[in-house]
Amino acid sequence: MQAKSRVLVVDDDTSLLKTVAELLEASYNISLAESGETALRLLERGLAPDIILLDVAMPRISGYELIARLRSHKQAAETPIIFLTGRTTPEDEVRGLELGAVDYIKKPIVREVLLTRIKAHLNMSRRLKGKSALDEEKLRGLAEPLTERELEVARLLAQFYTNEEICQALHYSLPYIKKLVSAVLAKLGLEGRNEIRRYAK
Repeated sequence: MQAKSRVLVVDDDTSLLKTVAELLEASYNISLAESGETALRLLERGLAPDIILLDVAMPRISGYELIARLRSHKQAAETPIIFLTGRTTPEDEVRGLELGAVDYIKKPIVREVLLTRIKAHLNMSRRLKGKSALDEEKLRGLAEPLTERELEVARLLAQFYTNEEICQALHYSLPYIKKLVSAVLAKLGLEGRNEIRRYAK
């Protein structure tokens, strides 16, 4: 039987923490933090969440500040982070995504939306951590080697990720991902992304 994934929920609203815990406890192991400081202490003590739900508007350390600190922490550097927010402006959403959040869930929280988003991002994270299907031995003889970022994209192309999935997995903008995909295909001499199977194991 597969172990339950660990969800860390960070929000200064204790009633929301309780609500989210009740919504998720049947499917996930839940850890709760009422502040950014508490979340960081949990990580220092060894907590390794599979996904983090993070409030944007918190006192002392905001969600925007905390996400930057989480990305430099070994326990959460690659962990998918979903913002929980009452803010609805495009500028707020763009800022969060640029900082590395994989998604936004607007308050008040709808149970079905929350469960579906968490499941989708956990599945994507597992795929990213899985063994690459790319035969990297074949890439060593390229006249123009792939950069590290291009190699990251090539690994996901070999697993038939869409551009949107690559965006979410690597936390880059869609225009930048499209540019990287084009560069990878050009260096590999491929006319289309499906031809990446030539370099797959």
